Amino acid sequence: MRVAYSQEQEQLRQELRDYFAQLVTPELGAELATGETTLLGKDGAYCRVIRQMGKDGWLGIGWPAEYGGQSRTMLEQLVFGDEATLAGVPIPLLTMNSVGPTIMEYGTQDQKDFFLPKILAGELHFSIGYSEPGAGTDLASLRTRADRDGDGWVINGQKMWTSVIQVADYVWLAARTDQSQARHRGLSVFCVPTDAPGFSWTPVPTISGGITSQTFYTDVHVPAEALVGEVNGGWKLITGQLNHERVALCSAAGIQQLLLWTRRWAQETPAPEGGRIIDRPLVRANLGTVHAKVEFLKLINWKIAWGVDHGARLGPAQASATKIFGTEFAVEAYRLLMECLDDDAYLTRPGPGEGRDSPGAVLAGRLERAYRQILMLTFGGGTNEIQRDMIAMLGLGLPRPPR
Repeated sequence: MRVAYSQEQEQLRQELRDYFAQLVTPELGAELATGETTLLGKDGAYCRVIRQMGKDGWLGIGWPAEYGGQSRTMLEQLVFGDEATLAGVPIPLLTMNSVGPTIMEYGTQDQKDFFLPKILAGELHFSIGYSEPGAGTDLASLRTRADRDGDGWVINGQKMWTSVIQVADYVWLAARTDQSQARHRGLSVFCVPTDAPGFSWTPVPTISGGITSQTFYTDVHVPAEALVGEVNGGWKLITGQLNHERVALCSAAGIQQLLLWTRRWAQETPAPEGGRIIDRPLVRANLGTVHAKVEFLKLINWKIAWGVDHGARLGPAQASATKIFGTEFAVEAYRLLMECLDDDAYLTRPGPGEGRDSPGAVLAGRLERAYRQILMLTFGGGTNEIQRDMIAMLGLGLPRPPR
């Protein structure tokens, strides 16, 4: 049996391919390829592209029509995500696919009226404020607190790994609102503006060449309207958002693209011992392994998307299983492809501030950079070790492991 997209879905794919080809000019593509356009702030390529997609109506491809979206199916959203990845176009997944839908489900009407149109237009961005020093793997132990202050709240604490803070207008912040309740029972979620007095951040460079941040909250006052959902009811918002984030980390498109480039390079490049690079048994075995597993990852994503389109709810065990396989396979895939390039795989064309270019970098250094970047996905959205615990408890009914 051959599983494939329908004719209508393939038409959408071609429409998107044509659109992204017009959207990404050579100049814009060069700026996006540096990987750190977010450092340029609201005038950088990252924000400009997202605003243009909002203006053209593509950001809300999966949002309900009542909120200004296209009400496309999950499978069609998968097509959109794949084509954006192949075109090198950034998508604000956390804002569009996690924060926005959570506000739709739990937000007040005023919150919906304020946030959703701006998100849909590509004018408003969120960072996620969950992990803390000492409370990353075990989110329920977080210590950032929000205390009542008249009709509002005052927030004190710090967060770690707060990504895309360079362009964020708000932080989707988890804080403890009841110190007497244990762990997840006393948590709430707030929308904290990044221009609020008492808020600050410091950059944290990573091995990927990108920059995340540590954020600080010192007597940050927010109004009552900043609370999303019920007081002390934030855990269900956090876990629901993370389920979507975990699956979103597992696109097969980027791996497919680098597999194609590596295979073509191996077919066209002479080997010192004679013949072509692709004639080497190790290269053929590695390419075959990556091809087989990336096809399986595509099927997993299609199955999840089809299920959601037919009324299935994405559960935490399924989200965790997908996240583990997808992210760990991505690390394996890029390692195997790096082996195909042999010693030349480690030559790179760095981004801004990373050092001098290597003129001999194979595939313009894209594979080397991708290998460094992909490592963070094994702990982004929750470490894979904790995901295995969740599968055991929530998927298999096993007892909670000792801490």
